[in-house]
Parts: sequence; C-alpha cells; structure tokens
Amino acid sequence: MAVTAADTLHQAIEQKRDELYKIASTHTWTSPEVILVSQELDSLITRHVLSKHKKDQHSN
Repeated sequence: MAVTAADTLHQAIEQKRDELYKIASTHTWTSPEVILVSQELDSLITRHVLSKHKKDQHSN
C-alpha cells in the first residue's frame, strides 16, 4: 500500500500533537516552549485543511 502525502501529513500532525502534550505536561500552557509547538501544530493542521480544500475543488 502506498503512503500518500495526506497520510504523511496526518502522521506529522499526530506526532506534533503528542509532542505538544508531552511538553505541556512539564510546562505551563502559556510557556514559550508550548506556544512554539502549538504554532507548529497549527501550521500542520492548516496545511492539511488547505490540501483537502484544494482536493475538493478539483473533484467538482
């Protein structure tokens, strides 16, 4: 079975989410370390949403 870009992006999101929870367990949610990882997660999620939106537009 081939791994698609969407699969890879989904894995990256899951890994970043795990990293966020791990860091947040030792820092406050407003610490610079947590905020940085949260922003990285936001970026990955945004890429995922935009790629789905593009795919949906091309299928119409």
